[in-house]
Amino acid sequence: MQTHEHFNTTNTAFARITEQPAKCGVRFRYECEGRISGAIPGQSSTTVRPTFPTIQLFNHSGRAKVVVSCVTKNHPFRAHPHNLVGKKSCKDGVCSLVFADGVCVFNNLGILCAKRKDIRERLRVREALRVDPFRTGFGHKSQAFKIIDLAVIRLCFQVYLESAPDVFDVALEPLVSEPIFDKKAMSELAIAKLSHYSAPVGGGQDIVLLCDRVVKDDIRIRFWEERDDCLYWEAFADFKASDIHKHFAISFRSPKYCDLSVQNAIPVNVELVRPSP
Repeated sequence: MQTHEHFNTTNTAFARITEQPAKCGVRFRYECEGRISGAIPGQSSTTVRPTFPTIQLFNHSGRAKVVVSCVTKNHPFRAHPHNLVGKKSCKDGVCSLVFADGVCVFNNLGILCAKRKDIRERLRVREALRVDPFRTGFGHKSQAFKIIDLAVIRLCFQVYLESAPDVFDVALEPLVSEPIFDKKAMSELAIAKLSHYSAPVGGGQDIVLLCDRVVKDDIRIRFWEERDDCLYWEAFADFKASDIHKHFAISFRSPKYCDLSVQNAIPVNVELVRPSP
């Protein structure tokens, strides 16, 4: 029978994410696409030196168990209906594994999309598994398709220390990763059409912009002018996330120009930009 000599479960033990997942390094796939290909890469991953999401345990010697699940982007972090899949250790959308050397690398995790009609059932399964890292409950099941962004998740890591052989019952604080966006939703930013192609120098012109899919919490409309190959003026449009319709149209107000005394039309540039790095 295998024995374990060290069970250091002091109050100072803690876990940390040492390699965050890449922001948009993987495409969320549907079950009908068959075998899931492409693991979530780490944020510092390159073709020469691939990395993967990693956690590290400090001030603890011995084994630990980690349970990984998808949670929503915004606080309070709720169970997200997307599932984690992999060759090993993943079942019912949740990854669970035991590690012993203090470092756990997740080199085989993929993300399986939930269709709108499946959201409630996915969350029911998660509730049955009692995977609710922040104890926010599952009251959002019936309205999840309205309040959950299906184009973005976070990974939540729940670490449990081993207090006796094969008994993992000392829970550490859950860890939440940076957001992971669906790669297919993070297409090149492009403006398809504007309702107006001119605006008063005082700003405030109501304009509607049609575009490819954008993420509501990660988009800005930048106006700028260059003179002699140098940036002369820059400003951003005024709008809120609620002014973005179905991720493909933005209603905004034009910014004020730097010189209100101009008499002639001034050509300026406009583009979509992501505030996040």
